[in-house]
Amino acid sequence: MRRLALLMTILLAVVALPPASAGFEVGEDVQHLSCLAEGDCRLTTVPSGEDTVSGQAQGTPFAPERVLFEFELYPEQDELALLPERLTDVEIDLRFDDDPTRMTWPDVSLTLVHGSGSTSWSIPAADGSDLPAYTVDEVDLDLDDGRVIWPGEGARLLLSFSVDRPASWTLHLYGDSTFEMEIVWSADPDAADVDEPSSRRSPASVEFESAHDGALVGGEEDCFEFNIETHEVLRVLITWDPVPLELQQQSAQPELRLSTGLLAPSPQVEVVEDDDGTITRYRWRALQEGQATLCLEGQSDRFQPYVWAGLLSFEGMGPVDPSGFSGEGLYPSGGGQVDGSGAVESLPNPPSGLRAFPGLLLMCVALLEFTRRTTSWTLRWGVTVPGLLLLLLGGVFNPLISASTAVQQDGELDLDGLIEERLAQLWDVAHPGVPESTLVTHSGATFGRLDGEELHVRLEIEHATPMDDGRYQLHPVGLDEVRLDELIFAHVARESAAGATQADHVQRFVLLAGRSLLLDLIVLEALLVVDELPSSSVVHMRTSMVDTAASGSVTAPAWGTRPVSIESGAWSVLQDALLPQRIAVSLCDCDLDLLDVRFVAASGLQSSDLPRHDALTSAGSFLRAPGLTATLGVVLLGVGAGLEQRRRTEAHRLAEQMLRPDHSWD
Repeated sequence: MRRLALLMTILLAVVALPPASAGFEVGEDVQHLSCLAEGDCRLTTVPSGEDTVSGQAQGTPFAPERVLFEFELYPEQDELALLPERLTDVEIDLRFDDDPTRMTWPDVSLTLVHGSGSTSWSIPAADGSDLPAYTVDEVDLDLDDGRVIWPGEGARLLLSFSVDRPASWTLHLYGDSTFEMEIVWSADPDAADVDEPSSRRSPASVEFESAHDGALVGGEEDCFEFNIETHEVLRVLITWDPVPLELQQQSAQPELRLSTGLLAPSPQVEVVEDDDGTITRYRWRALQEGQATLCLEGQSDRFQPYVWAGLLSFEGMGPVDPSGFSGEGLYPSGGGQVDGSGAVESLPNPPSGLRAFPGLLLMCVALLEFTRRTTSWTLRWGVTVPGLLLLLLGGVFNPLISASTAVQQDGELDLDGLIEERLAQLWDVAHPGVPESTLVTHSGATFGRLDGEELHVRLEIEHATPMDDGRYQLHPVGLDEVRLDELIFAHVARESAAGATQADHVQRFVLLAGRSLLLDLIVLEALLVVDELPSSSVVHMRTSMVDTAASGSVTAPAWGTRPVSIESGAWSVLQDALLPQRIAVSLCDCDLDLLDVRFVAASGLQSSDLPRHDALTSAGSFLRAPGLTATLGVVLLGVGAGLEQRRRTEAHRLAEQMLRPDHSWD
């Protein structure tokens, strides 16, 4: 019987424990608050332990009693995971049965400790009778200390409440108290680090022209020893798996040490980056034959798997220089536009201040009339003055004010200025010393505008195309002539002239800028849609930007902010319709720097995918019919002047008649 009882106890303990898990990982979204015994509470991915935990509180208003639970993540974190921006569906089933009205139920305070950061929030008891009483739909995580949690880093949830009266409470567990944390990316560094042992002291011996898997975990060094045979060109190709930006190791430059003990000269470098990862090709010519060692050195707090392979070749075996590089750096316009349903509409030129010149001349003539004494104040105030005001409004003020709306305003950028400002921002955040969370936030923001910042751009429109829903797609001047490669390398040249630059900084910036500018220009095209034709070829885009859910992947977020006048649902539809199926940015660090930017546009973009917004205004007249207004003013002035002249002539005739010598009064 004792053995049977012992066996049953062991079985119950096994059933009570959740199955082995990696803590926060992809596919394990729901975290359950579980207590196996007093003082042993855990966060688990399946319900386990006690159904409820209850107690008595003897607090008073002067000395409240605080009840604290600490739920440790179980099992410990054994995968590298990327934390989401927010928790969802937080439910805490805490009850005080002695007060069914919930009037005296206290707030529940929670703190989630995740790695080196923590997030705190509180939940008041909801009114009514629905259970659980403590719920919240979303809780934004505080990710200032980073959004990555490493294996072995602790995670726990602190739950507390204070009772200021004698009361009995019950915390319902086993599936009743939960929260959701959607982990969108996780990896097992130990499983990926298959190249070990491969250190500088003890390099792994490999065949050069074979594929070799590995991973750079933190600041370790992966070294491989191989034999270099006769060749004219030696290539090393490294394929880096996609990981979040703050974990990337792909900027690590390989160190190739030859049999002489000397380092090989700097290679030519070509980098191709797309949604499937990053491929870096290194090319040397006619190196010393014999044993050589290739080393990759990582950075602390980073992780990225890779596959590398070598190739020995001769010049006659194919393209081995930049002549095989297409160099397609021209922005492929049209990725954010819908095909037109009618003929192209041309737009009038922007208003000019010279249009006020005729009005000013007429005003001078009209003012001459005012210098003469009127024959009728009714005529002057009823006809002449209104005509003067209409002429002033339609012929002088309207052209001058309209012309002022066509020029670039204070704080406003043109298309070139917008691109240059974006490049300057990306250069700053691409620096190796910038925190990765900052890089993710700025590179993933639309046009680089963060929450609360304003986008203010002046655009010249070449023509407009009618769409099938009655709206018009605007086509800005110069967009189809934007050379991304020239703009990016010109910015690198300016920064290099201002001071020393690092090779990994330049490489990171070029790849980041190629992708970010491409996405910015695509969404710019999609936003240039209006309900009515603009009154001139100059439009102003002015809007505040707000945070929204980013599109793309965690490794390359896109369009993380939106215009305030576009609802989040409409923006999400636009993101899904616009995001290219594939983006490839290629960099050749050769004698002549080359850049390719290619993408496969999203299929099926329709006019219904393009949201309406109020960010666009046209430069032009603030009057609906300025010409008619000015003409009416001229007519009134003419009528007034004519009537005045007629009355003066009649008065002059009467005066002459009265002053004649033969005039009699009879």
